[in-house]
Amino acid sequence: MQPVSRAATHFRADVEGLRAIAVLSVVAFHYGVPGLTGGFVGVDVFFVISGFLITQLLLREIAATGKLDLLGFYGRRAKRLLPAAFAVTLTTLIIGYFVLAPFEQKEMAKSAAASALYAANVWLLRQSMNYFAPESSLNPFLHTWSLSVEEQFYLVWPAFLLIVGRFSQKIILLALLIVVFGSFAACIYLTYGKQAWAFYLAPPRAWEFGAGALIATRPFERWAKQPGSSSIVGWLSFAILILSFFAIDGFMAFPGVVAVVPVAATALLLLTGNNPAGPSALLRTHPFQFFGARSYAIYLWHWPIAVLGTVLVGSTALANCLFFVMTIVLSSLSLAWLEHPIRASHWLAQRSVRSIVMGGAVTLAATVAGILSFAIAQHVTNAAQAKIVASTSKYSLSSESGCLAGFTTQSPTRCVFGPSSYTKTIVLLGDSHADQWTTALAAIAEQRGWRLITYLKASCPIADIPVSKVYSLRLRRLSPQCASWREQAIAMIKTQDSPDAILLAQFSSGNVKGPFTNLGPHAVSIETWERGLFGALKELEPVNAKLIVIRDNPTPYHPVGNCLARAEWRRLPFSTCSRSLSLTTSNEVFEAEQRAVSSINNARMIDLTSSICTGLVCPAIRDGVVVYRDANHLTVDFTLVLMDRLAAELTAAL
Repeated sequence: MQPVSRAATHFRADVEGLRAIAVLSVVAFHYGVPGLTGGFVGVDVFFVISGFLITQLLLREIAATGKLDLLGFYGRRAKRLLPAAFAVTLTTLIIGYFVLAPFEQKEMAKSAAASALYAANVWLLRQSMNYFAPESSLNPFLHTWSLSVEEQFYLVWPAFLLIVGRFSQKIILLALLIVVFGSFAACIYLTYGKQAWAFYLAPPRAWEFGAGALIATRPFERWAKQPGSSSIVGWLSFAILILSFFAIDGFMAFPGVVAVVPVAATALLLLTGNNPAGPSALLRTHPFQFFGARSYAIYLWHWPIAVLGTVLVGSTALANCLFFVMTIVLSSLSLAWLEHPIRASHWLAQRSVRSIVMGGAVTLAATVAGILSFAIAQHVTNAAQAKIVASTSKYSLSSESGCLAGFTTQSPTRCVFGPSSYTKTIVLLGDSHADQWTTALAAIAEQRGWRLITYLKASCPIADIPVSKVYSLRLRRLSPQCASWREQAIAMIKTQDSPDAILLAQFSSGNVKGPFTNLGPHAVSIETWERGLFGALKELEPVNAKLIVIRDNPTPYHPVGNCLARAEWRRLPFSTCSRSLSLTTSNEVFEAEQRAVSSINNARMIDLTSSICTGLVCPAIRDGVVVYRDANHLTVDFTLVLMDRLAAELTAAL
């Protein structure tokens, strides 16, 4: 991903070839190559390579001079990394102004500034903690998280090696092993507790750099050059690395133990890389050298091209091929016209401080560009844009009141809305698809003199499905707390509430295998879903309340708010953001839920689909009101439009 001088590191063509494999796996993954579910681990390959090359470079300097020229080191990093990154940042911000909606431009600008300050990983971690935050996949600077991790590594690693590099080889190895095992332990702990922290932060990733650093100390050097067993290990490592691109997927707990596979394979390839009978014979060929030489530029350009290109022409196989060609062309131009001239600059090479100043100026310019981009988008005065943003960013009453429990929360939060004097008690039980109704239900309760009690938990379906299937796509982890939360919530309803009716709502089709889910192996069969809903209703049956299941709303599965704002900004019809009813609704899931409901006394379903969609089309805006806040939740404003229909259905059920 990040280039290092050939002369300074005793250039190894096999490493250049490894860079090619790493960057092509990432690009192929992002461009949707079928079967390449683990292409993202190419980033881990880069981390190992960086640890190897930088450690090798610094240890050689310490061995030769007894010290480190830190100004020289950081000056070289600055002139090799920052100009190309600035060019991509500036180009992306300019094109993004014309392609993205103003509120998206603001998010893009924040990410650009964070990237310029080497803090994109921290910024994205912060974003990932917000359940209703913008989809990170729409961020043109999403990929810069790994560059920030590397830059943070560059800030710390020279000082570490300066301390330990003066000692014996054994002490250096011991220090590196402490870093590797300490970081790996933190990685394991966080992966299974706070996965986003393990993924984005540098300390839990340090062991990957450390693995490369261990190889830089040249262990088993004689064996590594032997044509027999060493070459066999090399080819096996090569095969394992390639297979990992296909065997690993985004639903696994990553990095964690899973990351050991690509990291160890890469480390062994570096160890055996000088063996002419090993994979280096392949890695040294022209195609690998071509892509390896451009790997940094390819990585920089490929993701903004994918994001902005998809907004303009959609994501098809043909479009992705076009994006790839554009990536190669721009990376080649970047290498020839920007990276090479700056690296070869005699004026910059004369004094390291010049490169440092240049790097500081580029960093400042990129940060200012992000700030200016944000300021321009902030001052867009457009009533239509303001209306879309206001509607899609409005939280429900329960979310604003802290009543929607987080994904890892185990104990239910009982919230009460409505007048102090009430005639009936209504309980709402469910996930965020139940939460979206609370503003309308609270208004109905106020009008009718009812009490509304809510038990809500994000990404926790009420259907009693196996714990191994309750999965958050945003947090990339299972929720063993969901089953316990559900049991406690039902127990509290039975003992505390004496309800007249219990409303159940949940994200149905998104949890069931088929074309309407993106949960992969964590989606359940339709039979399991039916049994799960029946089981939950059966548990509630002894309450002697009306059990009312709200059919899940039609789900567009694309960010409608973003689409509408872009359409308005680019003067496109809002109908481009609508979806066919057949692409938003699963009749099979509905029929399974109906069967479960019909098996329970005092249970019925409410179906509001006809009030959400018109005929065979589910519009993004209906009667001037934005329907969806994101890819699957209704806006608060639109639930208020449905309030009279919902009230009539509830009254009829009671």
